[in-house]
Amino acid sequence: MTKSWQIRSFCAASLFLGTALLLSGCATTASERKSSGNTFKDLAIWAGFATNAEEPADFVKETRPTDLKYMPVGVTPAGPKKNARKLTPEELKALEDRLEAARLKNEAVGGQTP
Repeated sequence: MTKSWQIRSFCAASLFLGTALLLSGCATTASERKSSGNTFKDLAIWAGFATNAEEPADFVKETRPTDLKYMPVGVTPAGPKKNARKLTPEELKALEDRLEAARLKNEAVGGQTP
């Protein structure tokens, strides 16, 4: 059986270590830790599950354009509408014949070296 003094010393040691662990977080200020202001993210960074974005190097800042013009995804760009008209049956047949002729030509040339 355990003795009461062993239980008390275990509780005291646990209390001491717990208090030391809690107070160790107060040892540095938020600016020294580069805190994001989000406690959960700070804990994830401390545990190694997340990172802070570092400041880009000077040459990157100098060469990066200030106005990035990316085409938004899923949005039809503004501009003139494509005026595609419906092909007549004769035009459609002519187009199919041209494509079939190109396919046959490519198959014939396929095994030859230029």
